[in-house]
Amino acid sequence: MDTERAKKILSDSGITHPAFAQKLGIKANSFRMNLSMGRLSKKAVAMLLEVEADLKEDLSEEDTDFIISEAKKKQSLGIEAAMVKEGMIRQSLEKPLERMGKVYLLPRNPYLRNVEFPDGSHGRFKAQPGKFGLGAVVKLVKEDGDMYRLVGNYDRKDRLVGGNGV
Repeated sequence: MDTERAKKILSDSGITHPAFAQKLGIKANSFRMNLSMGRLSKKAVAMLLEVEADLKEDLSEEDTDFIISEAKKKQSLGIEAAMVKEGMIRQSLEKPLERMGKVYLLPRNPYLRNVEFPDGSHGRFKAQPGKFGLGAVVKLVKEDGDMYRLVGNYDRKDRLVGGNGV
């Protein structure tokens, strides 16, 4: 078990280092030293996993009602469910979702453009140097990671022809 996970378990459960060391039957300083060096004994790891399991049970009982109520609120809006449904349909038909965005940054790499979408998310796409300056409206399709692919017809001044603007 790594040190960060062990510290998180102890802090979430509210158990102090000396109290946990006393449960293990070792000195508090020995436990602190072993924890910082990442050398926890099998007994310590087993106790930490037990404490973590107890935490998960407590959290699952308390948070279940909250999670369900939040899901019902989102379902009542229906917006997110409709977006998920639309994405699933497009994915099954292998027709990617086209998004409109506005170029907001020209990075040092002359072949990349950073774009911002109306929902506030960001992405990047490849373009020829000198094309699609700041403020250009583009139609994109997601590829992998934060990279997008340019779609649509554009005129000499990088304006989308036959598409809707942002």
